[in-house]
Amino acid sequence: MPRPPSPSQPAAAPASRALVVSLATLAAMLAAVPFIVRAALAVLAVDATTPLDWVPLTFGPRHDYAEFTRQFESGDVAVVSWPGCGLRHPALEHLLAAASGPDAPRDAAGQPWFTGVATGAVAVDNLTAPPLALDRATAVERLRGMLVGPDGDTTCAVIGFTAAGIADRRRAVPWIRDTLAAAGVERDALRMAGPVVDTATVDAASTDSMRQFAAPAALVILALTWWSLGSLPYACLVFVVSLWCVGFSFLTLHACGDRMNPVLIVMPVLVLVLGVSGGIHLMNYLVEAGAAGPARELVSRGLRLGWLPCSLSSGTTAIGLASLVVSELEPIRVFGFHAALGVLATLATMFLVLPGIFARWPPRAAAAAAAPRWAGPLAEAVIRRPTPIVLAFFAALAFAALGLPHVRTSVRIDTLFTPESRVIRDYAWIERSIGPLVPIEVMLTFAPGHDVRATERLDITRGVAARLAALPGVSGVVSAATFLPPETGDRGIRSTLRRAIGATRLARDLAAVDDLKYVRARPTGEVWRVTARVPALEDLDYGVFLDRVRAEVAPLIAAAGGASRGVSATCTGVMPLVHAIQNTLLRDLFSSFLSACLLITVVMMIVERGIAAGLVAMISNVFPMILLFGLLGWTRRPLDIGSVMTASIALGMAIDGTLHFLTFFRRGRDAGHTAVDAVRQAFGHCAGAMALSTLVCGLGLLVFAASSFAPTSRFAWMLAVLLAAALAGDLVLLPAMLVGPLGRCFRPR
Repeated sequence: MPRPPSPSQPAAAPASRALVVSLATLAAMLAAVPFIVRAALAVLAVDATTPLDWVPLTFGPRHDYAEFTRQFESGDVAVVSWPGCGLRHPALEHLLAAASGPDAPRDAAGQPWFTGVATGAVAVDNLTAPPLALDRATAVERLRGMLVGPDGDTTCAVIGFTAAGIADRRRAVPWIRDTLAAAGVERDALRMAGPVVDTATVDAASTDSMRQFAAPAALVILALTWWSLGSLPYACLVFVVSLWCVGFSFLTLHACGDRMNPVLIVMPVLVLVLGVSGGIHLMNYLVEAGAAGPARELVSRGLRLGWLPCSLSSGTTAIGLASLVVSELEPIRVFGFHAALGVLATLATMFLVLPGIFARWPPRAAAAAAAPRWAGPLAEAVIRRPTPIVLAFFAALAFAALGLPHVRTSVRIDTLFTPESRVIRDYAWIERSIGPLVPIEVMLTFAPGHDVRATERLDITRGVAARLAALPGVSGVVSAATFLPPETGDRGIRSTLRRAIGATRLARDLAAVDDLKYVRARPTGEVWRVTARVPALEDLDYGVFLDRVRAEVAPLIAAAGGASRGVSATCTGVMPLVHAIQNTLLRDLFSSFLSACLLITVVMMIVERGIAAGLVAMISNVFPMILLFGLLGWTRRPLDIGSVMTASIALGMAIDGTLHFLTFFRRGRDAGHTAVDAVRQAFGHCAGAMALSTLVCGLGLLVFAASSFAPTSRFAWMLAVLLAAALAGDLVLLPAMLVGPLGRCFRPR
């Protein structure tokens, strides 16, 4: 970035030298385009990651879930059913044969897509066949709410996916639809759910969001830039430079080996609007410099006027984005890091390109530098009533702050899509016709060398299953006991003899159960599995539910001897992992925001040369975040991963207007003007550019609010609302504080 002239340097650099720098920079940017295009295509070709991939393997809940999948099976399944899908529907047999036979689908490397297919009919056959030999009515009853619906006949197919199938899910999920359609099932009648379907739907929705809204958003941003600058050539120049910086973000993404994920869908438009916003402000300073003296000194005057506020505004925005790197979740870290690099790239390229071009071909009109007609009346209104304005803003701030403790997060499927979407309607039908779809897994581990007899292990498992079945919201429980003959209720001598004989048969029966993946005997110990099902769409507090599960299981483990006998229990599954991710989301929301707030506050203290002045300047920037998130807390509306990032990003963007306003206010005060006159001058110099840049950023992002993918939509409208609130803070609250008692902190320098 060019530096301001020092006393030992000439008063101004020749315009021709600045033009050479501009043209050389544009040539270098053009030469980098093929590399950027190649990197962008490589990044966009990668499938989006799943929530389970957002946390490292060292993350405790993910470690527990990885251990569960190693012992039993992956939770990566697709559940499929349809109206009229009975236990003996021929389409289920056709799907089972196609997915597990010799012609089962495979990826390009020859790896199978599926681990197997479980249906209600197969499970009933296993229960009624020797050695278990349950009667059919008992078998159906034990599977009710899991694989069989309340009517005793409606069933589903649960298709397990291999790692190859998950990686190739964009072809695997449609293959299931095609296979069932070939068996006579109407495509529109199919109902599909499960983690793999969720991920495939998120992939498609996020990709569709980019395809549908990227071009319209770019056109809106270009049109608003043209309207803001009043010059089509300069609007195109600012837009193209910003667009190149978007490509630079893809280049760094590819160079670092990071993967594409749904969160990154909004990164290109964010970098684009931030680059355009910075270009509008820089043009504002260049136009002012052109009107202040000879043309031969325009470049040096423009740099003197704009280098500090533009650098600080981009730097603080980058700090807000980079603060997301403290997150444990991969999408947030990747977004923050590469978006911050993109913002810094826009700062450098704008300073290298715009001054030289501007000095050689100045625009005929510049709307950004002209004081809008509303600026004067607004300034006078604020100057006349500073105290009531400050009190009103502070009252709103205090009320909103009371709602912050109620902020909660969620990454459940019903927070990712609207209730009218196909995937939510499919979930609702399957849960209504068969049973809840969210598994809660309890692993009972018996360490090597334990002295717990097989019958006692079975009793512990039955006790845990009974405790889980009694919990509200649980529709069904499956364990090893589900696949074993019923226990007699007698307690006499004959019962004791039966139990003794049963103990000798249990080892044989457990071999069959092992095939059903509910008991595992390993050198590291024996593990028994208990699975409970809870709803996916109901407003269930899974944190409270998991605490209830642990509270119910702990006394049974203690009664069995606990650690002294090598008995332990672990609560895991997809939902516990998702719940842990939710807690991490909430923690990251505050940690990233606080770290960004701390760093930016230090920057403001240094720039304003005073602790009190820096703190007062931060009030108008913190106000939008506390207001919006506090109100969301009052409404108990859950925040998703897109919402979490907006606080730190908006803080970095909000500080831009504050810095530009304070720059002109300080210049007025240092020139000997009163605080009131300095506020009037600041309104005249930068209110228009601040409003226009906010309008470009807000409306450019709002295009994505129409997306059916809820995280993208919420990110867009929340950030737009935060930017609008930040503009109100900079043009109403901040000047009211400056002309009131708090303005004494900003003494002339």
